[in-house]
This record gives sequence, C-alpha cells and structure tokens, in this order.
Amino acid sequence: MVNSIDISVRQQAAIYKRCREAMIALGADTDTLTRFQQLQKSHMAIHTAAFSQNAHDHRSSNLPWFWCMDIPRTTSSKNWLTEFYRIHWLRAKAVKDRWEEEEDLLMSEFHWTMNFFKFRAKKWNKKCVSFKAAGLHGAACYAARQKAVYDRLAEQGASKWLNMSPEIQPLNQ
Repeated sequence: MVNSIDISVRQQAAIYKRCREAMIALGADTDTLTRFQQLQKSHMAIHTAAFSQNAHDHRSSNLPWFWCMDIPRTTSSKNWLTEFYRIHWLRAKAVKDRWEEEEDLLMSEFHWTMNFFKFRAKKWNKKCVSFKAAGLHGAACYAARQKAVYDRLAEQGASKWLNMSPEIQPLNQ
C-alpha cells in the first residue's frame, strides 16, 4: 500500500511540475508563479514525528507550502482541505494530550517514590527504637543506618525536585 501511495504521489508531483512549466511557457505573471511555487523533493517528505507517540520537538515541524494555499481562490469546494486541517489538528492535539498525561504520570511517580523513602525511614526509625528498648544494640545500629539511608534518599530527591522544577510547589517535608 505504501508503495502504491508513493507511486501516486510521484505521478501527481510530475503532473504539477509539467503544469508549472506550462504556466511559465505561457508567460504567467510573478504573482501566479509565487503562489504556485516550484515543488522540491523535501516538500514530498513525510514526517512521521507528528504522529509518533514518543516523538520529540514538534515546534519545528511545518506543513509544506501547498497545504497552506488559499484554495477558495482557485476552487469552490474546500471541504477536503478543511478535513485535512481537522485531522492534522486532532493528531497534534492527541500528541499534546499524551505529553501532558506523561508529565502528570512522571510527577506522580516522583511523589510516590518520595513518599516511599519517607515511609521506609519512619519504619526503620520505629525498628531502631524497638531494638534499643530490647537491648539489641547491633540491630538498633543497623536500623539507624537504614533510616539514615532513606532520609538521605528523600533529601536528595527533594533537592533534585527543586533543581528540575523550581516553579512547581516543593514536596512536603
């Protein structure tokens, strides 16, 4: 199917090039030739980044000039172009929505991780206190060390959070 579409696109591009050459041969004015630009190979490239879920940096992706022509000036029906713009807009919106969802998930995962570190630190602190009360000094020392590890992880996470997102509310301490 892709091969047949590629052949069709090449045929339509060849027809367009012949028509443009005919306009030049017939002495078309500069305004007309500016409107119907020369078709480059780069105009025919398909950029799948706009449709890929994990694609990055869509700001630089632009439609070729022929998608932005003033069609009503040459044809009475513009339904096909309206449909094209609608589909292009919907796909761009879907990509934006996926990125917003991804951001929400990452922020939630970060908060969950920080909560886990704090939970583990509290758990090891309780064990340390109970071991000290039972006279198990070696176990109490180990529990105090584990509490310190999880406290340090939570502290480092909070520091990283502030470095990454200073405009967002800091994590609850």
